[in-house]
Amino acid sequence: MRESIRYRRTSFEDVSQIEEMEEAYFSEEAFGRRQIRYLLQSPNAIALTAEEGGRFGRAHGRSPAASNGKVLGYIIGLGRRGSSAVRIYTFCVRRDYRLKGIGTSLLQRLERECQRRGVSSLILEVGEGNSSAQRFYKRNGFMEFYRTPGYYSDGTTAVRMRKAITVDSSQ
Repeated sequence: MRESIRYRRTSFEDVSQIEEMEEAYFSEEAFGRRQIRYLLQSPNAIALTAEEGGRFGRAHGRSPAASNGKVLGYIIGLGRRGSSAVRIYTFCVRRDYRLKGIGTSLLQRLERECQRRGVSSLILEVGEGNSSAQRFYKRNGFMEFYRTPGYYSDGTTAVRMRKAITVDSSQ
């Protein structure tokens, strides 16, 4: 029987699993525990998690956002006060769960939350050699707008991408 996937706000209980994924997938560019906690505590952060086998844990004294399962993926974006853009700082799906719609769902959920908050664009950086990530972002409406040579610690150029999103005018 296949486990269900639950999408929810990221909690501080997820930090250890996120840190492990950061180290596994981003090596030198990985966010550490302190950086992850800093992002999560910002009032301008939008942090979402996909977890396997998750269930709401109220019966166990946990909030609905509490982690109960294996983190399969996460996305953390941060807007600056007064800015109409949210920058995606980190976004990852476990390799064995890729191409199953988890990344697309996390990105769409982030976009809906941005619309609700009146944000008009998403911005991110991706290594120029990471063609699969670039294709993913382009399929999801992002366009390259700038390149920053030497952006990453190994000297790799960053491809900056942006997606314009429609602001929810019903708010």
